[in-house]
Amino acid sequence: MSLVLKVAKSPFNENHAHSKSSDQLPLICSDSTWEVQARGSHLTLLKCQTMRRELPRPDALLAAAITLILFAGLRPITTVLASEARSPTDIEIEDCLTEGVVVKKVEVLVGITSPLRYVIECKGEKHQAVFKRVDEARRGLTRFDKGRSELDFTDSYRYERAAYLLDRELKINRVPVAVIRRVKGREGALVQWIENASVEMQLGRKLTTQELVELASQKATMHVFDALIYNTDRRPENWLVDEDDLELYLIDHSRAFRWQHVLPEDFLRRPARLSHDLHDSLQALTQPRMTELLEGLIEPLQIRAVLARRDLILEKIFRDLEAHGEAVVFTD
Repeated sequence: MSLVLKVAKSPFNENHAHSKSSDQLPLICSDSTWEVQARGSHLTLLKCQTMRRELPRPDALLAAAITLILFAGLRPITTVLASEARSPTDIEIEDCLTEGVVVKKVEVLVGITSPLRYVIECKGEKHQAVFKRVDEARRGLTRFDKGRSELDFTDSYRYERAAYLLDRELKINRVPVAVIRRVKGREGALVQWIENASVEMQLGRKLTTQELVELASQKATMHVFDALIYNTDRRPENWLVDEDDLELYLIDHSRAFRWQHVLPEDFLRRPARLSHDLHDSLQALTQPRMTELLEGLIEPLQIRAVLARRDLILEKIFRDLEAHGEAVVFTD
């Protein structure tokens, strides 16, 4: 059996980006006695007598495939592993974000709230994370560009963890892990950095029709989630797409969890689309569970607003089913 190693794109060293040159073809270990060692969330090739670069046969691809991230000694918190190894759990990632040693600040990221990207070290391995420290509340009417205004505006790092916890409660699993901790003496949200993902407009290739259909299904889930938490800041820069499998990740929720007991107008203009599982998870939400889950992160009035919007979403789904049928509303 052969082992396939694919050279991955690095955000720090463009020499590792995919290309058509021969030195960027996948490395094939054709030695049938190759050995690997799993350590934490990573896999290390220990032994291979015969290595070559070529396009692998389909049976080799099916045999085993791992992605090696090669940049500056840093490794992502989540690494794609061979079938015999496993990815870290949310709890393990939370532990890393909570207990990891902050090594250095890498950069100030582009964004309204100027989040910071840090390197953290967990059990001898370096990872990356984003630190958000914004915590703003304005009484009365706040006016924004393009004529938009909002009453009792809030922008809080606590909402990052609230969005992550609610995402997991609904079994959506598209919001990065986020914890509350102090960094350099200041409390904020430390959020998992998603490797090998970029904003959709920077994917670098044209998507096929089938890929666009699959991505649209994921975006439909995003629209339901945003309506539930009344997210006012879902700009194209605030969702990421994995460059390999086109998985959608939802980021930046510090301007969510509004007080309104209504649904966003954009959500009302089109039929709701979601999976049966998400529909069931929405129905299962209760105020005691929401309070247990989100207490200290959002206010009781915000919890009641989420549940009020949940009821409106379910009512809309019922109307859309009557008007358009299951084939339009349900994605599975």
